[in-house]
Amino acid sequence: MTERPNRRRGLWIGYILFSVFGLMAIIGGVLTAIRPPSPWIALASTVAGLALAGALGVGYALRGLQSARYYLDRNGLTITWWPAVHVIPIHAIRELRPGPASRKAIRRWRGMRWPGFYAGHAWAVEENRPVLFFATEDLPRQLWVITEAAIYAISPPDPQRFLEAFAQRAALGPTQRLQQTTLFPEWRQRALWGDRAAWALIILAGIVLWGMWLWFCGQFSRLPAWVRLEESSEALFSPAAHLTRLPLLGALTWLVNTGLGSLLHERERPAAYGLWLVGLLVQILLFGALLQITR
Repeated sequence: MTERPNRRRGLWIGYILFSVFGLMAIIGGVLTAIRPPSPWIALASTVAGLALAGALGVGYALRGLQSARYYLDRNGLTITWWPAVHVIPIHAIRELRPGPASRKAIRRWRGMRWPGFYAGHAWAVEENRPVLFFATEDLPRQLWVITEAAIYAISPPDPQRFLEAFAQRAALGPTQRLQQTTLFPEWRQRALWGDRAAWALIILAGIVLWGMWLWFCGQFSRLPAWVRLEESSEALFSPAAHLTRLPLLGALTWLVNTGLGSLLHERERPAAYGLWLVGLLVQILLFGALLQITR
């Protein structure tokens, strides 16, 4: 028996959110590219960056919603919600019942939700265990699959029929004993996703880069048309607008080092850390050079 949740409302709202975030990112990016640096451009580029992150997050969530399905047989329940497949043996299911009526039944919510989409995890107060949500309905319309380790919240289109089908299959007994597990594709199993030190280096370099850009946007209008580069072998003069190349060089360095480090992380972890550390140092040096030039 394969059931798919009612995804129509969640997909439509998700597509609208994705379009809004995407449009904001495009407008902010175009303004940043065609206008000289200023506090308003700093705001536009910040909004563009945040909107791009929002669009990527919503796109990721929509991919999961599009793949959502629940497969139930005598051996257990399989929940497919990209990029994971959760296998719950029939013998591990202690109870299958409707979700709670009040949101106070859960706390410490982490994830994404909008009308028609409910994906993430929280803590069930009464059951005293984590809840993993793979649903398109709010709590009262969900079914909670309760196991010893965790609770899985799902939303089949006809909960009563699903309950009856589960009771019938549980009464028949399993034909094979499954193991309760979660399966991920190879790319999702990479150690990089759980490497806090790696993400700290990547994010810190990005923060320094962004700080350099925001500072430059705030100072650009105060710079003279020609800025003298001190401590050089020759008396070099450069248009102030050319200083934009320093943040651009920082952005290019951050992108290249982040990408190469991510590729090397699985097999050559020291080399990956070296690339990320160099990327952080480059951002600091470029920021320092920008401060020195414009002082």
